[in-house]
Amino acid sequence: MSLEFSVKHSGKVYPISLPQDAKGTDLQLKVEELTQVPKDRQKFMLKGGLSSEVPLNGLIKSGQVIMVLGTPDANLVSKPQKEHRFIEDLDESAQMQHLSQMPIGLKNLGNTCYMNSTLQALYQIKPLREEILKFKPPKENRSGEQHIQLVIELKRCFQQLSDRSQESATPILMLATLRKCYPQFAERDQESGFYKQQDAEELFTQIFHSLSVVLGENLIKKFRINFQTTIKDTANEQDVTIKDDDHDMKLQCHISGTTNFMKSGLQESLNESIEKRSSVTGVNSVFSVQKKITKLPEFLTVQYVRFFWKKSTGKKSKILRKVVFPFQLDVSDLLASEYAQKKIKVREDLREVEKEKIEDERELKKRKTNGGPADGDSQASMTPREIAETERAIEESTRERWSQEYKKRFPSDLSPGENPSCVYNLIGVITHQGANSESGHYQSFIRDEIDENKWYRFNDDKVSVIEKEKIESLAGGGESDSALILIYKGFGL
Repeated sequence: MSLEFSVKHSGKVYPISLPQDAKGTDLQLKVEELTQVPKDRQKFMLKGGLSSEVPLNGLIKSGQVIMVLGTPDANLVSKPQKEHRFIEDLDESAQMQHLSQMPIGLKNLGNTCYMNSTLQALYQIKPLREEILKFKPPKENRSGEQHIQLVIELKRCFQQLSDRSQESATPILMLATLRKCYPQFAERDQESGFYKQQDAEELFTQIFHSLSVVLGENLIKKFRINFQTTIKDTANEQDVTIKDDDHDMKLQCHISGTTNFMKSGLQESLNESIEKRSSVTGVNSVFSVQKKITKLPEFLTVQYVRFFWKKSTGKKSKILRKVVFPFQLDVSDLLASEYAQKKIKVREDLREVEKEKIEDERELKKRKTNGGPADGDSQASMTPREIAETERAIEESTRERWSQEYKKRFPSDLSPGENPSCVYNLIGVITHQGANSESGHYQSFIRDEIDENKWYRFNDDKVSVIEKEKIESLAGGGESDSALILIYKGFGL
């Protein structure tokens, strides 16, 4: 039997296999061979550290990933290794981009801000990004070839956003493939001959259609909402139809002259009245249509229904009304009764964890103020790089710990792609500025994956950091940036 675990250094993970009776010095020598970090520079992120003669069995668990800090020594003799591309090999602008950890933008190719904002929003959804980046096209010919090609170009674009080897990416192949797959995005203005501005929400919907064709149910389940729909004749209470198989990829927020908050717009869209012929009485009647959610996805998309067809202009005009949205959304009142009870119970459990997490963060801030991130070690002996690595390691370890604490409260019967509770946190907003869908400008605003108070503004190839408070101004109220699509992530995920 051997002890199987991994060490992580400078973003790379190295699998380790040592005998059960191995000691600390055996691990140090192995790490020195793999990372070129001398034994005396190695710092293991283990409680109490690592001593040379201490047995590893009992200190390290099988399958564990251990963070190792330390600066490599280029003069160490080692086995030949695979050639790497170092930051110093990049041009100056790319070095700055890489070191700053700032995301990169997408070049506008002529009225393509609708595409750029949508791609940036989709890229920030981690499971979707990972699924696309690992996609391998099928070798044999199969149906849906255009959709496969679109996902291939989406992968190419995401790879550029991930590598950050340039100041911005130019998604020209993505655009060409998109227009071939969905010809409506190749529409030109009759007078100027230029390509028209398009609707970001329509693109968002079409990309998900291609993803469902190519990648299938496992990914789509993370975004699909299931409903129970009750259709009742208001003039004949005996005429009732209940459907349990309705589903959609988004919730719609209807905007009327009295809509001030997103929640009321969502409730209005799930409770409508339609006029149709009754199959029972044979005459026209008004039917109430009530939808209740029976399955919540990990990621919830909300569409503000801001555009409507205006006959006088022959265009889809924009509703400019201000409709406030929350950073944390609780949809318990939109759920079917029995389903709501289950989700509310989990919600309360997760909020208990959140309280503990907030208290832990307060204590961490106190420790940083009093003694710094080295946790008792003298920072005087550490380089700035090692101090930064230590801080990142502590933050990563803390995030992983709380992630596990949330997961402990998840229900055991959770279905694939389902949100454990009825609460969501806002992670992205696609906005539109202007008076109608065929003009104006689209941008996306995306929350940092680590710092919840830090947001990025993606204005084509210009990317900037903005404060969380700025996001509140995207609720509308004029022709400035108004929320069109909001992306929420399940609480605790």
